[in-house]
Amino acid sequence: MDTPQSFQHQLLQHLLNISPPTQHLWIAYSGGLDSSVLLQALAALRQNIEQFKLHAIHIHHGLHPQADNWAKHCQQISESLDIACEVIRVKIKIAPRESLEACARTARYEAIAQLLAPDDVVLTAQHADDQAETVLLQLLRGAGVAGLAAMPPVSRLGPGWLVRPLLAYTRVQLHTYAQQTNLSWLEDSSNADTRFDRNFLRHEIMPLLRQRWSSVSHTLCRVARHQAEADELIQILAAQDWQNCHGNGPDQLLLSPLSHLSPARQRQLLRFWLKKLNLSIPTTLQLQQIQNDMLTAKADAQPLVRWHGCEVRRYHNTLFAMPNLPPVPDSSQCLTWLLPTPLPLPLGKLSVNKISGGGLALPAGSALQVRFRQGGEKIYWHGHWRVVKKLLQAAKLPPWQRQFIPLIYLENVLIVIPNIGIHDHFIAQEGEMGWEINLKHFL
Repeated sequence: MDTPQSFQHQLLQHLLNISPPTQHLWIAYSGGLDSSVLLQALAALRQNIEQFKLHAIHIHHGLHPQADNWAKHCQQISESLDIACEVIRVKIKIAPRESLEACARTARYEAIAQLLAPDDVVLTAQHADDQAETVLLQLLRGAGVAGLAAMPPVSRLGPGWLVRPLLAYTRVQLHTYAQQTNLSWLEDSSNADTRFDRNFLRHEIMPLLRQRWSSVSHTLCRVARHQAEADELIQILAAQDWQNCHGNGPDQLLLSPLSHLSPARQRQLLRFWLKKLNLSIPTTLQLQQIQNDMLTAKADAQPLVRWHGCEVRRYHNTLFAMPNLPPVPDSSQCLTWLLPTPLPLPLGKLSVNKISGGGLALPAGSALQVRFRQGGEKIYWHGHWRVVKKLLQAAKLPPWQRQFIPLIYLENVLIVIPNIGIHDHFIAQEGEMGWEINLKHFL
């Protein structure tokens, strides 16, 4: 990078090459060196990128005593560049087994995603050294191909896009540019705290590696690109396997075709499937449990593998994946439901809509009771008394769902099993208005 102008034009060309079509560019601006370079360079290029509207966004975590001053600094610098800066305050929730740094990052991206309109692009300032550190961190955590691919240059973020245009530049190059253009930026003292893994790599390990291999950052970035290409091929194969193995719903995998895949393809398909459902990805040990406990279990077994944010169950010859279920409702619990007000349930919601010639024939304002299974319940349906247990089995509802089925009573008479049937004496007749009962949604 010879001059600031050459850096700016290289950045512009790279950005135009990789950025999805958009009219709005948001710059994630922390006030640090890297994002300050990105903000100033794009401001200098404004006449060349008139098709984009530039905005800055600063996330106020409230974790540092200087957080308020940092936000003011970002607003002042943005104003001096004639760029609107939005400051968003977030609250950090510490998730189980997650570091404060990871939780802050999650909160940051969630806040940005909520701000984006469809196809907006947010630019973040991660550079080659950040990418190299990420590769090493993932390697030391035992990550696979997807983890070692590290940070992609372009990815989806909510309704918009996340683009990292500085991955080809090192921290030294950005610092040189900042000095050449007399930039003002903030220094976060926590970045020097080597108790954090990334800081330890940055300050203790990477300098040693550079003494031996001067281009180590670019080399590790190349590793990330190779792994990203390999992961793309793996995902294509997993998508093909999913087409052959998925069941009646997206949350289902059929065991018969799954069992014919090699163990490695089974594990990759399971990861692909769970990611497609936006569920948390299991560890290697948990994947092995799914393979060992479920693929070889007896047909009448009901094995379960559970981890934070997800559980996988088997019913007959199908695997089901779902978020962690809430506690099973107390069978002695009784909820009052006034028609037609929606009623929240432990796992879903009851609601109604008016239909003609069917549904539940009761007036608005009727007070119903909602209970959960105790055993032995019956309903008069299609001219006979039917055992609820057998009706639920005939409907092929998995056992864990049956425990959450709301049974609807009127004066101690079971009159509705949602999605199953209505007591013969309470069905609206032809020409009569009734309530269609909707149960939404289990999982």
